[in-house]
Amino acid sequence: MTLIDISRPIYTGLSVWPGDSPVDFSFSARKADGADANVGRLSMSVHAGTHADAAYHYNESGLHIDEMPLDLFVGAARVVDIRGHSTIAPALLEQFDFNGTPRVLFRSDTWHDTTVFPTRWPVFDPATPAWLAARGVRLIGLDVPSVDTLTSSGMPMHHLIDRAGLFILENLDLRNAAAGVYDLIALPLRIKGGDGSPIRAVLQTRD
Repeated sequence: MTLIDISRPIYTGLSVWPGDSPVDFSFSARKADGADANVGRLSMSVHAGTHADAAYHYNESGLHIDEMPLDLFVGAARVVDIRGHSTIAPALLEQFDFNGTPRVLFRSDTWHDTTVFPTRWPVFDPATPAWLAARGVRLIGLDVPSVDTLTSSGMPMHHLIDRAGLFILENLDLRNAAAGVYDLIALPLRIKGGDGSPIRAVLQTRD
């Protein structure tokens, strides 16, 4: 058994969605300064770095992050290699059997330098969310900042995904995860009333 960390590091200067709260990690107390302990302080958006979107993020009636079922975030997951493709369409996915893998993670390798926010990344074809849901998929994950484009208005893909009954992980780092089936562990924090949460996401191999 091997664990593959698919989370992006959180650090001061991590790029965030334009206009969102910056990430700042600092120390409010240090042993080097005479304190009894080192005490860190973190300020950030819940959508910075690797994170889960609660349905409430894009649907006023949707579940808050502390209300979402934990089994969404733990269990069999398929990593699909979409490198070289700008659109994730059903025709691209027909070759895969999603039976038994209700979590699907899409590896694009399009964002390497997290100090610089990207301007373009692969997106779903409008038909894809419902197509995936019809095959038993419940959770989708991407290694890009959003399921919507940087310039989209109204979060249209988020809403299509919501109508399909799917949930979302964003900003994964899948560069060390070859295509195949794993066990995913990607639990969100229990933030009461939250619209999302940072996560420490890992894949467990099935050796």
